[in-house]
Amino acid sequence: MATQKITYLYGSAAPKLEPTSQRRPLREEERRPQRKQKVQAKPYPVNMPLLVLSIVAFVALGAMMIQYIRLNSEITAITAVNTKLESQISDLRAENDEYYGRIMNSVDLEKVREVAIMDLGMVYASEGQVITYDSHMNDYVEQSRVIKD
Repeated sequence: MATQKITYLYGSAAPKLEPTSQRRPLREEERRPQRKQKVQAKPYPVNMPLLVLSIVAFVALGAMMIQYIRLNSEITAITAVNTKLESQISDLRAENDEYYGRIMNSVDLEKVREVAIMDLGMVYASEGQVITYDSHMNDYVEQSRVIKD
């Protein structure tokens, strides 16, 4: 190859370079990239116990996932039923409190005392008739009659 001396010009315009030699057109083989020949892979030996163990583990994992999803859906259904029942309990308690309030407001204790004394002949207990005692068990009290001869 012949060397060509290039002079550098400073400025904004680049110099026009002349071709050093005439290029020949590329042949068909040179234009196409060469294909690599495929190397046939050797068959890899299969480890049967490992393959069987992997399949068993995969099936067991799938069964556990299905069981988990089933249990999760059951819990969701039970939670929904529980919420519905708690709502019903709340409504029934409110209704019960309303009925209790009506009953307590409809009872006139002064009228009950008057009917007990006048119509039924009841009297207040005298001082000797009331016996008080201390109980060591606070959750249950049994009343018994004292009969005097």
